Amino acid sequence: MGLGTPPPADLPEEKPHPEYRINIYRDWCKSCGICAAFCPRQCLSLDAEGAPVVDKAERCTGCRWCELHCPDFAICVREVEKPVEDAAK
Repeated sequence: MGLGTPPPADLPEEKPHPEYRINIYRDWCKSCGICAAFCPRQCLSLDAEGAPVVDKAERCTGCRWCELHCPDFAICVREVEKPVEDAAK
């Protein structure tokens, strides 16, 4: 296959990427900034008070780095449940 050659028709269809929701419990957060500083996808930033905010949720890959390293357990990352399409349609 050279450049410009279309891919074979029997390749599996690419699966859509899952979507994730990042919940920050501000009452538990001490604004240490660890989550925003080390997020590999820069999904989080800090507001004027130094508390994390979700800036770019669409970038989240669900690695849960922020959740696992938060010393206050103030972040929760969960996959967004999408409705199952009816196969009979």
